Amino acid sequence: MSFSGKKFRRVKCENIDKLLAATHANDDIVRVLKMKAPLVTYTMIDEQTLHMDLDMDGQQMSHTFKLGEEHVLEKKDGRKVKMTYTIEGNNVIKQVIKMPDGKTAYFRKEFNDNEIKMIVTMHGTDLNATIYYEMVQ
Repeated sequence: MSFSGKKFRRVKCENIDKLLAATHANDDIVRVLKMKAPLVTYTMIDEQTLHMDLDMDGQQMSHTFKLGEEHVLEKKDGRKVKMTYTIEGNNVIKQVIKMPDGKTAYFRKEFNDNEIKMIVTMHGTDLNATIYYEMVQ
């Protein structure tokens, strides 16, 4: 996997405000998509296991996922979200997040040598947003 172990920082968003307004996204999704540029690293542990490190304003989050299995992640406030990760080919990670309010967000992360293009869609709309990340040296 060309992306494994590389660190990326968000650099640009397109259409995110329209997507969030159209879907009446909950505060968790808005915060994650609009906060200061987070750093993210995905590392393949083995053929079926993906590890993610996320640094958001100095707050570290780390989680390991079995691909194709739904995982429950408890947030600091006790609410739980359900996430499923899958890999497509050698350079695409797909993520589905089911929120406590019943809304579902879909993320498609397309990795190139030094960047990620992430396409975000929300259940109930045909709008999407694109978020770009660049590799950090």
